[in-house]
Amino acid sequence: MPPPPVAVYRSDDFLARTAFYLRFPVAALTEELENRTPSEQRTLIGETLYPLVELLQPMFAPKITGMLLELPRPQIFRCIESPEVLKEKVNEAIDVLVDWYPQQMQLNEQEAREFRAAMLLSKL
Repeated sequence: MPPPPVAVYRSDDFLARTAFYLRFPVAALTEELENRTPSEQRTLIGETLYPLVELLQPMFAPKITGMLLELPRPQIFRCIESPEVLKEKVNEAIDVLVDWYPQQMQLNEQEAREFRAAMLLSKL
């Protein structure tokens, strides 16, 4: 369900605006992004996304959050709004990490197999 227009609430009614933004966090984030530099926007989006990713995959939350920040902004906002979309994107990131991490960390064959098995088990 899309959020109602902001005009539904009086702009001077703090409680109504707070309730709106708690119900629709992307609307709050979008307002925060106005008049910010691209770097500041990326930081704000990352700070919003990180705790959500950390709930799903704490060990690789920083890396996965960085990967998700490379998505187009509408997809990032869908991840913030929808736990199902976020789970799907985190699982896609895990699929990439399963191949990338063992090479990056120069794991031997046995370590790489154990890592892959553990990561695939952690998928949601």
